[in-house]
Amino acid sequence: MQSGIEWQRNYMLIQNVNKNPIFRLANDIPRIIHLILFFAVLYWLLMYKLYNYYNSSINLFFQLYGATTALFLFSRLIIAIYYQDDHKRSFKKSAYPPVSFVIACKNEEHSISKSIRACLTSVYPGKMECIAVNDGSTDNTLLEMNKSQKKYGEQLLKIISFPQNKGKREAMSEGVLKAKGNIIIFIDSDSFVGKFSTKQIVSHFMIDPKIGAVSGNSTVENSNVNLLTKIQAARYGVSFDIFKVCESVFGNVTCCPGCFSAYRKSAILQVMETWRYHKFLGTRSTYGDDRSLTNYILRKWKVIYCRKAVATTIVPEKFRQFVLQQLRWKKSWIREGIVNAGSFMWKKHPVSAVSFYINLIIPIVGPFIVFKIIFFDFLIRGTSPLFFVNGVVSMSILFGLYYYLIRPNKYWVYVTVFTALYTFVLIWQMPYAIIKIRDTSWGTR
Repeated sequence: MQSGIEWQRNYMLIQNVNKNPIFRLANDIPRIIHLILFFAVLYWLLMYKLYNYYNSSINLFFQLYGATTALFLFSRLIIAIYYQDDHKRSFKKSAYPPVSFVIACKNEEHSISKSIRACLTSVYPGKMECIAVNDGSTDNTLLEMNKSQKKYGEQLLKIISFPQNKGKREAMSEGVLKAKGNIIIFIDSDSFVGKFSTKQIVSHFMIDPKIGAVSGNSTVENSNVNLLTKIQAARYGVSFDIFKVCESVFGNVTCCPGCFSAYRKSAILQVMETWRYHKFLGTRSTYGDDRSLTNYILRKWKVIYCRKAVATTIVPEKFRQFVLQQLRWKKSWIREGIVNAGSFMWKKHPVSAVSFYINLIIPIVGPFIVFKIIFFDFLIRGTSPLFFVNGVVSMSILFGLYYYLIRPNKYWVYVTVFTALYTFVLIWQMPYAIIKIRDTSWGTR
């Protein structure tokens, strides 16, 4: 066994080694390699786009679509540089506002206890409570909630139980009305908030009184299960650490996901009735609750993203469940993008507004572009789709490398797989989602 003096000597030696520039450089070699690859792919893409633009026989509309898409995607990499998740200010413990976690749940007997435990064991200086809403579960979800309540007490954990399913929006609304906290944190019943994430996400409300909502950083809990979950892990990384980051730079995040996001209770109450009973084309809105609420808040408040506030969430492990989830998200995105956010985003920062409308149009027009290039040009006219495929693959590699440089991880290579899956398979959901926009079924339950 080492003596105290020997241990201290060895500890100082390790500290000196860590401060050595050569040692630090050796640790950074993987990132340096990825950085070189990033600029190499970036150069290749720029040359490819310029060559394709000056030598292509494609008509003006398709050239304009390609140029707009490329500029939009390149701009994400530039704008993301300006993102800051500042937590330098310190506050007294007494300054932290009371927080209420709200978990709306149906048939999640295997994860609800863990979700509640993660909330109530968070390291947070202020007061906390958790409100679990059982939305007509037919399994042992309510039993698991009651077990948790016996463990933590009725003061910390309150339970609301609907005899029959009313929908997530109703469950969320009832949770808010029962909450005593000034800050409402919505957590999905299959998501688990990080130990220090509550303090991180709440601090933004304390720093800026104009902030009405903050999106947390959701990562995949079950990423190692199979290829599909690894693809989703990569997709979540790009979605949060690149696209949501860009929206946050302008305070215009358009979706605070239900798996982990925080709101000022006062901001929710201002729009509660409109959001809760919203109808679209004569039918009650029963999905896309998180995106809808975010957009109502965004009309008058700033909405940002907190990278340091992390939660993990369980994603679909079977392809059918995944496809149904993607369809539901697309229907929500179309409805909220066109009808809700589309009606006021033009009033926001010009760069943010232009980015929003471009991002709204690209996926809607996308299926027609893919159909022309793959089916009409290739199968009928015999024109090679190689330029298109090269562009898609190269851009996805660029984003994967960028994602790695932000957060070194083993999943960045799967960004390319998800892009291919989206471009050639999931993209056909878009016209179907438009056709089925009035269908209010959840799909994955």
